[in-house]
Amino acid sequence: LGSSSLAHAERPRHRLSEEMMAFARSIMLAALLRLPSVQASKLVLDFSDTKRPTTKVVELLKGMQAELEAEGEKDEETYDKFKCWCTENTEAKSKSVDEAQKKVKDLQNRVQILLAKSQRLKTEAEKSEDEVAKDTAALDTAIHLRNQQNAEFNDDAKRITADLDAVTNAGTALAVTGNFLQVPAIQAAKPALQQIMSKHSARLSNNDKETLDAFLQQDVAGPSDSVMGVLDGLKDDFTADLEKVKSDEATQVKQFEELSAAKKEQIQAGIKQIENKKEEKANADEERAHKKQEIKDTQAQIVADADFAAEVKAQCAEMDSQWEERSKTRAEEMVAISKAVGILDSEEAHDNFAKSLSFFQEVQESKTSSAQLKEASATLQAAGKRLDSRLLTLALRMKIDKFPKVKEAMDDMAAALKKEQKDEIEQKDFCVKSFRENQLEQQEETQEKDTLVAKEATFSNALKAAEAEMESLTKEIAELKKQLQLASQNREDENKEFQSVIAEQRQTQILLKQALDVMGKFYNKNSLAQLDSSMANSKAPPGFKDYKANSKSFGVMGMLQQILSDTAAMEAEGTRAEKSAQAAYEAFAKDTTASVEKKEQALSDKTEEKAKAEKDVVQTRKSREGAEAELAGLADTQAQLHGSCDFLMTNFQIRQDARQEELDSITKAKQILNGATFAEIQLN
Repeated sequence: LGSSSLAHAERPRHRLSEEMMAFARSIMLAALLRLPSVQASKLVLDFSDTKRPTTKVVELLKGMQAELEAEGEKDEETYDKFKCWCTENTEAKSKSVDEAQKKVKDLQNRVQILLAKSQRLKTEAEKSEDEVAKDTAALDTAIHLRNQQNAEFNDDAKRITADLDAVTNAGTALAVTGNFLQVPAIQAAKPALQQIMSKHSARLSNNDKETLDAFLQQDVAGPSDSVMGVLDGLKDDFTADLEKVKSDEATQVKQFEELSAAKKEQIQAGIKQIENKKEEKANADEERAHKKQEIKDTQAQIVADADFAAEVKAQCAEMDSQWEERSKTRAEEMVAISKAVGILDSEEAHDNFAKSLSFFQEVQESKTSSAQLKEASATLQAAGKRLDSRLLTLALRMKIDKFPKVKEAMDDMAAALKKEQKDEIEQKDFCVKSFRENQLEQQEETQEKDTLVAKEATFSNALKAAEAEMESLTKEIAELKKQLQLASQNREDENKEFQSVIAEQRQTQILLKQALDVMGKFYNKNSLAQLDSSMANSKAPPGFKDYKANSKSFGVMGMLQQILSDTAAMEAEGTRAEKSAQAAYEAFAKDTTASVEKKEQALSDKTEEKAKAEKDVVQTRKSREGAEAELAGLADTQAQLHGSCDFLMTNFQIRQDARQEELDSITKAKQILNGATFAEIQLN
């Protein structure tokens, strides 16, 4: 266009020819073809107007310039808003991704710290358990040693007391001298002295042994002061030994009590420390699990933000491309329109167009109505065969109805097509918006579902752990009760055996006492005297020999007395052992009952914990199922959107172009009916 206009500008103004007129018409046609369809449909050239022939065209071109400028301003406003949206979302998502990555790094560091803390607490708890086990073993060893020491003390005290009683009894029997009637008592004490010499030979000096031996060899003579001195010395030794044994026992008891108290305190402190360590470890493990889940959620959010940022970037790049293309096209259009206005608005163009267009006016007026109908009908038939059967119906009505009815039908059909255009655009916008909202909702629900799945797994693990601990506690409680029942049965059996042994010992003592009483009544009579043969006449025949008590009688009685003492000692020992066993059983029963109560309390706590975990699992499962149902609903909605929108969005531009072509055909046919020329139709 520029080169043509320059060529024409070089010619003299008075020599404008038909070539110039053709060029001007081509400029006008080229400009008018760029008018929007709505304006073109309204364009009807009225050559009866008093204005210059090209005035309306120039005015239309200037109107096009104003509309282009307004459209440019709107496009610029839209572009600025979109760029602002791009900047805000890009920066916001970039900042969000950076913050999320920093958060993930901090969370990972925290997870490592919690893992190290958990491992440290586990090691410390195991070490504390080893120390408690060692302290418990040491306490058990101390208790066993104390029992041994106590048994040794009882044995030593019993033995020393028996020796002291024997020496005291012997001294008492020998203390009364010069009385003939005490001779049997003195003789009865000699076996006891023989036992003392035999049993405590190491304690006696040679002189003491000789003194006692000499006394034992005498038949009737009473004890000497030296014998009593030996017995008093032994008595003092035994008394001192008994006091020393008691003192040692008291010292050992005190040491044991101090050691036992210290060990029990250490054990309790160790158990408390173990519980604290395990509680801290459980808290650390729980926090670590939450942090790991938070890392997964944050990483998922990073991916979602990155995807959204990429989508924003692509949309913004597309908008930049469209803005550049639209700006360039609009600028070229503005230049073309400006040049066309410059050519068409000149005086020479006005004069030549006035002559040329008057010819077209004459031709237009000479056309008949039948020709207009025929041409308009042919136009609609051609368009109807390619586009819409409704145009064929309209073409048929043109042949039957008059102009007003046909025009009215054409206007109605054009209005219907425009409404379809508008409805289709609104439907497309609705589809785009619905797809976007559905996608965002699916992303949110998917993230919510993943979070709920992780929570459900955590609660399920807690539930399984609680069930396992409850099962273990139940078994431990059953085992403790079983052990307590066995201990109770054993204690009952031991007590029965003790009662039987005590009854036997007491019956034995009764029999021994009866035997001693029988023998004592004869051998211990005060009237018993030896019959001396010197009382008879020396000339008489020999009489009875001296009548003496059987030399073995006192030994037998001493043995009976010793057996009686042994049975009494056995009874005392059995009674002591029974008390010790009963005390041990009561302590075991008390400790076992306390342990059972503690474990039952722990079982009760675990039951509550299990109930809470079950509640959490149920609630989380319901929430997760709700999220899944929501996702399924969104998927159904998406499928419905695809069913109702895919065809429209795929064929949107094709349908829009075809419908616009239908509108153009109707407009062209109506222009024909209005008597428009071919040039005017081409302009439109």
